[in-house]
Amino acid sequence: MAWSQGQDNHSFLSGGLMTLREPQIRPDSEGNVSAQTEAVFRNYMYQSYENDLNREDAQDIPVVNELLHLSDPPSPEADIGRQLARFGDSINAKYADVFDSMISNLNLDSDNSENAYEDFAQIARRVLTTKINWGTILILLNFGYRIALTVLRSKTSQFLSFLSRIVSYICRFILSERIAKWIADHGGWRAALSYIPLMSSKPFWLVTALQAAAVIGIIFSHRL
Repeated sequence: MAWSQGQDNHSFLSGGLMTLREPQIRPDSEGNVSAQTEAVFRNYMYQSYENDLNREDAQDIPVVNELLHLSDPPSPEADIGRQLARFGDSINAKYADVFDSMISNLNLDSDNSENAYEDFAQIARRVLTTKINWGTILILLNFGYRIALTVLRSKTSQFLSFLSRIVSYICRFILSERIAKWIADHGGWRAALSYIPLMSSKPFWLVTALQAAAVIGIIFSHRL
């Protein structure tokens, strides 16, 4: 069956049926990815928090005006962060208990910032036991958000001071663990928007489900 190329990220079968095709990848610079990561993650947290507040069981989540206003003005980075949070919402809801069990192993009260980061990085590396892809990056962002939410619930008075810490942890981890390089090689953060229409396809959700299953396996093996 012959294919003809349409505009944007669509292809058309000879019978006129439209389907999605893989977007073309134009590599970005690692420096640019690193510079954008903070805004992407901030907006991921903002959108995830808004999603959680809209759930029926949101009574145990304190309302923090600063977090509600964490969203940046409209920008590509802000849009990417919010879009990723919308697609990560099902992971956040379905595997919240799994993430929270992992977070219970963190010493969130440590006064030694370097030790606290290493505790975070050790568990984050276990989350990313398989190869890097947009699914694992989504899980990493959600892991960071769940840490922030844990502090918000249990140590509300310390939340604002902790917020900048978890943002710095995620940014540092993405850069030091070569995740920023992978993102740059695969089109930069902007490429995430191109892949969003494809994320509802079976291959993406299969990858995401496998990543989530790997996280669950890590939790159970850690408890043994």
